[in-house]
Amino acid sequence: HTHTHTHTHTHPSTPTTQHDKHQGNMDLSASSAQPPPQLPRRKPAKSVDSVAPISGETRAIIKRKTGHEYLTSEDLPAKLNLILCEDLVDVSALGSVHTLNLSDCTGIVDVSALGHVHTLTLNGC
Repeated sequence: HTHTHTHTHTHPSTPTTQHDKHQGNMDLSASSAQPPPQLPRRKPAKSVDSVAPISGETRAIIKRKTGHEYLTSEDLPAKLNLILCEDLVDVSALGSVHTLNLSDCTGIVDVSALGHVHTLTLNGC
């Protein structure tokens, strides 16, 4: 007894469907050419984004120490030396300064705004 099993597997040729699918993807990306959504920054910004006005008292102290009057956080220099300013309390506008020396500024209670400061000196505070 000879049993002949003929298995015929038909493979439909699929280059055309593959090609269509590829074209579809291309058209889809071309038609929806929108800029990518703004992703949150991984690294903190170099300077504080919002321009903060400097309080009158703080401005007067900075002027007394440096001889310059800075009206907003944007005007501040990269390096600020405010050693021994016991009357300095409000440092909320100084977050854009790169190097900030507040040694012996015993009146400061809140430094939460200084997170962007690169080098912060608080000796004797």
